[in-house]
Amino acid sequence: MEDTAMQEAVVIGDNGAELGTVSTSDIQVQSELKRFIPPLTTDSKQQLEQNIKLNGCLDPLTVWKKDSGEMILIDGHNRLDICQRNSIAFKVRLHPFSSKEQAKDWMLNHQLGRRNLNPDQLSYFRGLKYERMKKKRGGYDKVLSSGQSGDKTSEILAKEFNVSDRTILRDAEFAKGLELIGRSNPELKHDILSGNVKVKKGDVQLIAQEKDVRKVGKVKNAADLYNKAQAIRRAKQASKEKQALMAEDARIKEAADELKLKDPVFSSKEERLQMHKGRIISAINKAIQRKDKVALKQAKDYLKRIEDELFGKFANA
Repeated sequence: MEDTAMQEAVVIGDNGAELGTVSTSDIQVQSELKRFIPPLTTDSKQQLEQNIKLNGCLDPLTVWKKDSGEMILIDGHNRLDICQRNSIAFKVRLHPFSSKEQAKDWMLNHQLGRRNLNPDQLSYFRGLKYERMKKKRGGYDKVLSSGQSGDKTSEILAKEFNVSDRTILRDAEFAKGLELIGRSNPELKHDILSGNVKVKKGDVQLIAQEKDVRKVGKVKNAADLYNKAQAIRRAKQASKEKQALMAEDARIKEAADELKLKDPVFSSKEERLQMHKGRIISAINKAIQRKDKVALKQAKDYLKRIEDELFGKFANA
């Protein structure tokens, strides 16, 4: 027969007093809540198991007791697994959360209160908290502007964690990227956070910046993440270059339009020479960057203008 100590768990209050017992078989483990917090590394879990075998389960498990009587495990999934496998008694602390979302907020704050988080875990949890807070505040962040009272979510968390608000925003991108990875490959997400798989943080953040998530697809492994991030980088660079060329085109067109409308005799010779010089440089840049024959012809036309200014019909103007 199973040991009575394993059939029941002692319930303790916040002051440590024993308040009775609950059946361990009534404690439910929900996969959604279990996956909400990344698992321990293999080494950390082995160390935890050794400590529990040696000293017993010293920290009580946190259980959400719903009004319906259901009991759902909120904190202590690793301890529960270790205690059940090794027939070790454990205690529980009951908590009356009002909803699953409130329970998740508690889990998140509890994790952020730990001292043994690695840098990626700390960044992820801060970013996750930012996203959850921003969602609850709705459009409040968007309507805040200079001179208005109140702080943006990033500023509130920056003060709480003693970092810059820009760091919090980068954390949010990291968290969003990991959540995107986790949709199709939760194992990779957990391995990244636990440190079992090493990736560049910037690659994860780039994944979050891709507006069309279909282009990301399933991230199979660390090499696939790197390749997808590189593709996003190349697309961003190409877009930036295209915008620069469009801006250059606009400047050249503006110069050409001005040339058509403005008679050079109405400005000083020095002003006209400088104006033509600038137009030549812009046109040559475009011709080289775009291999554009039209731009090269424009440069020649502007050069002819300079010749007219120095030696031709405008020489004495």
